[in-house]
Amino acid sequence: MAYNVDPMQLLQMIRGGQNPQQLMMSVLQQRTQGNPLYENLYNLAAKGKTKDIESIARTMFKERGLDFDKEFNSFKKNLGL
Repeated sequence: MAYNVDPMQLLQMIRGGQNPQQLMMSVLQQRTQGNPLYENLYNLAAKGKTKDIESIARTMFKERGLDFDKEFNSFKKNLGL
């Protein structure tokens, strides 16, 4: 089952007062069904293992020829952080 997430809709929900962490955990939980990578990410997030999640993200970016730090800084800038 595909579950598409509209980033702008997520921002509106966060600005509307929804807890960002709970919102993302809900999105991850819906995506975990039948996907081992998402199941692993969800379990790591539920346990608060952010360093492990970052390590996975860095590996994925590297495999795609992208610079994690550059992309993450751009993402934060787009959010006004």
